[in-house]
Amino acid sequence: MRIPRIVLAGTHSSVGKTTLATGLMAALKKRGRPIQGYKVGPDYIDPSYHAAATGRASRNLDRWLLGERLPSVFAQSSGEIWAVIEGVMGMFDGMSGTQGFGSTADVAKLLRAPIVLIVDASSMSRSVAALVHGFNSFDPQINLQGVILNRVKSSAQEKIHRDALKDLQIPVLGVIPKEGSLHLPERHLGLVPVGEGGLLEGFIETLSELITNHVDLEQVETIMLSALDLQESMTTPTKPLVQGENFRLGLARDEAFLFYYQDALDLAERLNCTIVPFSPLHDKALPPEIDGIFLGGGFPELHLDSLSRNVPFFESLRAFAASGKPIYAECGGYMYLGRSITDFEGREFPLAGLIPMKAEMTRRLQGIGYRRGVFREDNFLGPRGTTVQGHEFHYSRVAYEKEFPVAYELFKGDQSDRMEGYARDNIVASYLHLHFAGHPELLEHWFTACSRRNEL
Repeated sequence: MRIPRIVLAGTHSSVGKTTLATGLMAALKKRGRPIQGYKVGPDYIDPSYHAAATGRASRNLDRWLLGERLPSVFAQSSGEIWAVIEGVMGMFDGMSGTQGFGSTADVAKLLRAPIVLIVDASSMSRSVAALVHGFNSFDPQINLQGVILNRVKSSAQEKIHRDALKDLQIPVLGVIPKEGSLHLPERHLGLVPVGEGGLLEGFIETLSELITNHVDLEQVETIMLSALDLQESMTTPTKPLVQGENFRLGLARDEAFLFYYQDALDLAERLNCTIVPFSPLHDKALPPEIDGIFLGGGFPELHLDSLSRNVPFFESLRAFAASGKPIYAECGGYMYLGRSITDFEGREFPLAGLIPMKAEMTRRLQGIGYRRGVFREDNFLGPRGTTVQGHEFHYSRVAYEKEFPVAYELFKGDQSDRMEGYARDNIVASYLHLHFAGHPELLEHWFTACSRRNEL
């Protein structure tokens, strides 16, 4: 399979990957290329900037969450596109305790994709050559095809860099001046998502002009076209097993709930599911005739006043729960289903009250990293003992008012970490984010179980 593609890697975090990747996508789209954005890792926010630049939903490439399905998920989502893949952290930074598993370099090798290295050159002169040489030689299997120097202070510094890099025979594809560098808005979970108003008017156009003026786009396109064909054995798509009756899945999607993996939603549709969006912020009731609910993560803590005032929606949600139909929730959605959330200023706001717990925002990070989870009891996603691979990242904690049935036993590596989440009757909710494209059997079990129940 032939897919023109490129991976933008960084020497470290905060080197400017998202800004430059978004600008490059916008600039290439302006040249008439069918650009599709991708993000290595579990991040939900960076892809929102890609989508703003390309007009297409961006997609995540995470080896832990997708496992061996990653190449087929990539191929299945591609079609007639040119892929720009933004890396994660530094090029070789992968899962803790591994030799780079899940790193940008690891994914680039898996997808046989050429790499362009982004270097923050603001505080270097000739040392830039040693740095680039090290990244190029550290792993002989990577295909480093060029360098973009970011935050260069002057034309004199640029000349020093270019002279130093000349002997490496790795082309300098672009030099971004320090005064021209742009920064995306940030807060406690990182960048502010586009869907929540994090993008200033005209920002994408400004980024596109910056890249067009300072990066050799012809050379970038040549590198993308040079990517080797993907092996057919790696790109065989997973065939859906669920057929027959259509499942109508209500999806919470607004400024407060916006963290979803596009490939997971695409999988749901291939499983004969219709996605029905709704807004806990703005709607007064759930959509009619839905068979299940998915409340994703996001930032409910920033919209607590509006959420807590929407009493008619709470009544609709409680009636849905009382009907016995399934509700699945992650992170922000999990918190929303509790009795209340206390914000950073100590103000408590009443919420759905479907789970006997209260959530509290904290200044310190409470959970981050990849986790393996094992279902403690049978539920609509799978039988007891089902193992899933997920990710958590949250500045909040929950406290239960009484004993409760947990959703998972979580593991770090081979060590049991803690019990997590809530699973009772028709509700499964926790801090753990899952990528259903990596676990299609979960959706198949959910939709099949619902169909069988409807037949009774």
